[in-house]
Amino acid sequence: MKKSLVALAVLATTGAALAQSNVTLYGRIDTSVGSNKVNGVSSTQMFSGNLTSTRWGVRGSEDLGGGLKAIFGLEQGFDSSAGTQAAGSAFDRMSIVGLSGGFGTLKLGRHDTSFDDIRDLSISSNLWDSEFSPTKIAYTAGVADYSSRASNQLRYESPSFGGFSLGASYGLDEDSTVKADTTAFNLRYRAGNLDVGVGYQEQKANNREYTTVGGAYNFGVARLSAGYNRAEIKNGARANGYAIGVNVPVGNLDFSVGYAYSKAENTAGATTAKGSALSAGVTYALSKRTRVYGAYLDGDVENGAGVTTTDRRMYSVGVRHDF
Repeated sequence: MKKSLVALAVLATTGAALAQSNVTLYGRIDTSVGSNKVNGVSSTQMFSGNLTSTRWGVRGSEDLGGGLKAIFGLEQGFDSSAGTQAAGSAFDRMSIVGLSGGFGTLKLGRHDTSFDDIRDLSISSNLWDSEFSPTKIAYTAGVADYSSRASNQLRYESPSFGGFSLGASYGLDEDSTVKADTTAFNLRYRAGNLDVGVGYQEQKANNREYTTVGGAYNFGVARLSAGYNRAEIKNGARANGYAIGVNVPVGNLDFSVGYAYSKAENTAGATTAKGSALSAGVTYALSKRTRVYGAYLDGDVENGAGVTTTDRRMYSVGVRHDF
């Protein structure tokens, strides 16, 4: 209730009519201290968003009747170590308005792509999809990783049909002289503790295609996630990778270990790069909204000749608070 009142007070300065809307102010502040060593050069740093990205946002809905709702969302990333706005536009993480109902959900604006849903799923227990996730290193071998968000985007999310759901997103390039649109799809199945899906994304701006298969299962005593990822430059290099991670809760503690590997090849089938990384971490819940954590990441990328081109070691301990 307090969050809704604060959000209403903030947005009232814009003159918006919110009498019939449900509005919530939310956010996450994640700050840690540690070391980042890249290619032999080490530095002690205060990090922002190592466990999960630091951000704040406003979201809301209006009941239009007959099961139809108007929805909106604004979300901005920022650097909690310096109090500065993250790179990009004011609401670079999300800026959408849309409708939801029995037909599903339609969102217009900047948002995660439909492909990103499945990639996130595949590493959901791989160091909590954090900056310590080993895919951050392994999946950079040979072909650069995908763009998780797109602007000028139409995104549709279907309702569930016996556990199955569909997603599609299309980001317009808005320029008749170039082909720079982003198209993505996903098919997902959720039943009980099982969550699996497949995703595809085409980025015409850099002539790349991505395909992923991912899944997660909650065994109670542990949560497991795994995924396969293929990145390809059309008529060029391609990279195949996989990732696996596990979370083990013990009281207020949550332990996680993750591993990822990727190998890139040219059109002749010769290996051009290999990437691998291993990470481990633990969080301790002080409350439902506050936790402390520590994590470590160790990974590298080699070229086709086996020479290391990227070498990274990182660790930090920190605090995350949700509001």
